Amino acid sequence: MPIAENVQFPSGLGMMGTDFTDCLSPGATPKMNIPPSATNVPYWPQSSEVMPQMVFAPSADMYGSYGGMMFVPYPGSYPCVMDHNAQLMQFPCPMDNNRQQSWSVPTNRFHMPETTCDTNREEDVPELSPSPNADTPTSDLANDVTALGDPRQMLVDAELSAHVQALLERSSSAKRAAIITWLLPAVLQLTLSPNGTHLIQKALEVTGGEIQIELSRCLHGRARQLLDSHHGNHVLQKMIVMMPPHAVEFIFHELSFFPGGWAGVVRHRFGCRVAERLIEYCDTALAAPIVTAVVAEIDLLSKHPFANYVVQHILEYVPAHRSRVVHALIQAGVPFLAQHKVASNVVEKAFEHGGAENQQAIAEAILSTPGAIVEMGRGRYGSFTVRRMLEALEDPWLYMALQQLSEALPSLRASKHGRQIAFRVSAGLCKSEVYQ
Repeated sequence: MPIAENVQFPSGLGMMGTDFTDCLSPGATPKMNIPPSATNVPYWPQSSEVMPQMVFAPSADMYGSYGGMMFVPYPGSYPCVMDHNAQLMQFPCPMDNNRQQSWSVPTNRFHMPETTCDTNREEDVPELSPSPNADTPTSDLANDVTALGDPRQMLVDAELSAHVQALLERSSSAKRAAIITWLLPAVLQLTLSPNGTHLIQKALEVTGGEIQIELSRCLHGRARQLLDSHHGNHVLQKMIVMMPPHAVEFIFHELSFFPGGWAGVVRHRFGCRVAERLIEYCDTALAAPIVTAVVAEIDLLSKHPFANYVVQHILEYVPAHRSRVVHALIQAGVPFLAQHKVASNVVEKAFEHGGAENQQAIAEAILSTPGAIVEMGRGRYGSFTVRRMLEALEDPWLYMALQQLSEALPSLRASKHGRQIAFRVSAGLCKSEVYQ
């Protein structure tokens, strides 16, 4: 502490003794250069063996430095405080002269207790800092957010959940950051609840960068739990849609240990949706394990009520692996798959997105099987594939298809589902004769 010289103390305090330096401990250096004969200097009892206590008050400067103060006991209930400029001021509360006084430092920038994600793990969640360009003072943000109460209340209060969703949508980035910090301890519970799932999805939509990443970290290690949840699987899909691929690699890693691997995931009633989002929004390299698992069991998965949608998504969104899937379908037996209630949709999708080369490969596989195209034309589901063939193929494959179907026109006309095929065949043959 700097030595103050020629300090002028208030006259109202009075001098209670004649030797100011006697109050110090033996051998101690005086804290102030004040002559023993000076008057108007505050006095503390000679019998006191305790030095005046130094305390530190939080500083307002941006570097977080602290200024020292000395409490000077004065007869009566209230002490005086001597600041670092050797100025005396009255401390407005009683205190014990023998005890150190201090002010507590705020816990964080929002003056709120530190929080962690409630994921049953001892992992601290770093505080999310508001945007430096925020117009609203930090104290106002803290008041607004703390006024919302316990975030877990939204598990049973749909109106509060809707209110917070509206706040997230219309608030500044600084207030959004404060709301996300407030939400973090309850993210997992909200994600798995009917009221909270829409809120967490909205939070993922309106945030980005580090705030979005911190929100998703509360769900690390929970991908399997979210996959099995009616509500959590939607949050899992939203993360894949809204976040960059590198931020959702934890989903790939965790689901790769699902029972049955990726084949088990695509057969899951919610897992098929998650796999579809991964195929749509992630790199081809990341989707490769899903494609490999699907191709290995293409026959069963094409007929599966959930997995068939994943096969169709690969054909539509992953051109690099399209031919691989088509050839797997041919190996499994396209004529039989085309007549299946579920798998017929996969074969149609292959015609729609396969391109000329893959379309010809499928047509060759069907036309090389005796009677296959006629049987398909008479069937409820196979007839759709035959229509698609007649629309997409070009000669010579189109002419070969028309020839095989024309040989069975009576049986096609006698079939409920073959009548439309017979009409198309007749129209196609007339067109071919005109051009010939």
